[in-house]
Amino acid sequence: MDEMQDVPNNIGHYVHDLEKENRVLKEENQQFRKVFTGFEKRLNCLELENQKLKEENKELKKTIIKLEKRLRMYENPHTPSSRKCFKKGKNSDKDTVSSSGRRGAPKGHKGATRKKSKPDEVIPVPSDHCPGCGCNPGLPKGFETLIVEELPPPREIKVIQYELFNYTCPSCGLKFTSKHKDCPQKGIFGINLLTQITTLKYHLRGVLRKIEEYLRYVYNFKISSTGVHDVLLRVGGACKNEYMKIQQRIQNARWVYEDETGVRVNGENWWLWTFRSNNNDVLIKIRNSRGRKVLEEVNGGNFDIPGIADGWSAYSILSILQRCWAHLLRDVDDFKEKSEKGKELSEELHRKFKKLKDFLGKDPPMDKRKKQKITWDKEITELVQKYSQFDELHKPVTYIKNGLGRWYTCLLYPSMEPTNNLGEHTMRENVIMEKIIGSFRSIKGAENYQYIASMFATWRFQGKNIFEELETLLRQELCLS
Repeated sequence: MDEMQDVPNNIGHYVHDLEKENRVLKEENQQFRKVFTGFEKRLNCLELENQKLKEENKELKKTIIKLEKRLRMYENPHTPSSRKCFKKGKNSDKDTVSSSGRRGAPKGHKGATRKKSKPDEVIPVPSDHCPGCGCNPGLPKGFETLIVEELPPPREIKVIQYELFNYTCPSCGLKFTSKHKDCPQKGIFGINLLTQITTLKYHLRGVLRKIEEYLRYVYNFKISSTGVHDVLLRVGGACKNEYMKIQQRIQNARWVYEDETGVRVNGENWWLWTFRSNNNDVLIKIRNSRGRKVLEEVNGGNFDIPGIADGWSAYSILSILQRCWAHLLRDVDDFKEKSEKGKELSEELHRKFKKLKDFLGKDPPMDKRKKQKITWDKEITELVQKYSQFDELHKPVTYIKNGLGRWYTCLLYPSMEPTNNLGEHTMRENVIMEKIIGSFRSIKGAENYQYIASMFATWRFQGKNIFEELETLLRQELCLS
């Protein structure tokens, strides 16, 4: 009976415990709901942020692709060294900095001491007072010599009046006026002044305003920028006859290194062409074409003149062509990091080029040269067949294939280079000048540039004194002709 009375009490306690536990669970549930709501909000924020980052990443990838395309215009296998914005490579720093990190000549380099010149003038330097106390020092106890090389002070412009006499020949009746080698038949500026202005422009790369200032500061000679420009036009006209003679020599050369680059003329895209013969005659042409008609103009329609050039299609018109190995190696090197086969192709071509240089360095007889050309032409054809099966190498393999039969032309012409480095070297000065001036303001200005620049490049590569050669040319064309 007592046990039956205890049952309700136990149920009451049990219910009470359940209610208490229920309250605790409700509180925990509320807390979990708050936490869950917080996580849900955080998750939504993260999802939005993730979506935003994905969109931003997509836009950045598009921007990278655009920038890479723009960069490839300036940095690609066909970009000449003169136009590269950034120099890269493991040896790039060795040209300017020694292994110790200091600038200067490398260790073991033999120094060059300037020889002492014989003095043209001796200037005694006595002293009449002691720098310590101011007293008269008396007679000197000895002396020492110090030889200094000095420029004479610049002189002001000299104004000369030439009296040219008129004659009538008693024998044939010809009427003529006497000539002087330093007196131009037209204009008021002398030969030395014309030479100085042209040298400042084309050798020292001066701009018109700086040339004007230099002449005023050094010689007290006043001339406007327009006046400087007119002087250059006159000199260019005087160079035209010799320019045409260079073109004739180019047409009779044993071979010619050829290159071209884009320039701006009067706001339009034109092309500056350079032609350098085996005798270092240099011809510069500025034309609104990058096509074959420029080659036809320069060669006089004779396409049998051997040429050294890159893979530009216009050069294919030449019946004898040496394709540039430097361009080829740069092209394949661009693929060596894209695949293992690309690396193999690059290494194989570098080995072939080394063999070619070593063979040429021995100056073998012509019969060996001909046999070797047949062998190497066959090998490079087999190389094209070997790597044609790899899709990722389609571009470099096609580049090699298009030049088959023209990679070893230099073997048949002793002293011909297997690369067009001499052509690119010729182009370099013109690229620098183009960067300085920005563009040619007129067709006449571009035409005038090609006359003078051709003269300067020819004289420079032939080791002649540019100043003396220009003086001689101007006297002949402006004073005595």
